Amino acid sequence: MSNCINTAGWDIGGAHLKLALRVDNALRVFQWSCPLWQGLQELKNCLHVAFKEFPNDSYTHHITMTGELVDIFSDRKKGVQEIISTFVQFMPANDKVKIYSDSTFVDIDQALINTHAIASANWLASGHFLSRFCTNALFIDMGSTTTDLLLIKDNKVYNQGFTDTERLYSGELVYTGIVRSCVNTICDKLLFRNELVPMMAENFAVSADVYRILNLLPTHADRGATMDRQAKDKVSSMRRLARMIGEDYLSCDERDWEQAAQYIADQQKKRIAAQAKRLLSKLGNNGNIVAAGVGRFLIHQIATELNVPYFDFTEKVLVDNVHYDECAADCAPAVSLALQ
Repeated sequence: MSNCINTAGWDIGGAHLKLALRVDNALRVFQWSCPLWQGLQELKNCLHVAFKEFPNDSYTHHITMTGELVDIFSDRKKGVQEIISTFVQFMPANDKVKIYSDSTFVDIDQALINTHAIASANWLASGHFLSRFCTNALFIDMGSTTTDLLLIKDNKVYNQGFTDTERLYSGELVYTGIVRSCVNTICDKLLFRNELVPMMAENFAVSADVYRILNLLPTHADRGATMDRQAKDKVSSMRRLARMIGEDYLSCDERDWEQAAQYIADQQKKRIAAQAKRLLSKLGNNGNIVAAGVGRFLIHQIATELNVPYFDFTEKVLVDNVHYDECAADCAPAVSLALQ
């Protein structure tokens, strides 16, 4: 861990901007909705707000990102370069910037050249940090959009893939999340009145609707707009889910929509659990699950069903008596970088 006690860890995503701000032994965590696919101005607006949270001291900024994938950029190289260039416009003159790159940090000039090692490496930042504290574990970070799975064995990270494509192929990246996943990407049928009904190929409802109906979605995780730009309550979520099979939610009882939502949640859980079980088998009987992200309540359910010990991310990475924000485990990559 560096000697710098004023450190900011940034995770610049395509949907959210996350900041972990360490000042002495206090760690504050922030998260803003940042729909970067709508334009770089969204990131600029968030950075403008974020830098108001900084005390009047100099900082070292540690940055990772996944936002380079959004479709305003022609390719990931350009995305990395434009995100970095945008960030430095807001950085105070006396501050320093280091970019996370495959288990180490590089300066801006190196990052702008070696963009392949910068793009979408936030999962690795969390994994390498966690490996200092865990001998054998499966780290699972379920966020709003994706789920990362990473094996730690003998205090070392064992990943089969590095790029998103490689990790999708290896099952270490499951592209499903607790908030933003369209329900018809989780399963193609809906259990409705005990019958499986094919869902429409439309984006009426997302996973946030499922977990609102089940009263499981953490309020602080529900930051983005709904698909119809309407309310974020249970009834509105049932209305959106009903549209996926061409129904009106008033056509049946609330319990029917709760059953439908539970079916989708179970299918999402099964998809992640299958990969978790496969990776845990490599640890024999010595593994446990360490979870992060706003969807870690679902990972807790998986650990219970697999009869594997479960820990929140911040239970494992207790550093130098640092006081953690209660939402720290939601933003594991940013926290990991702030504590480097």
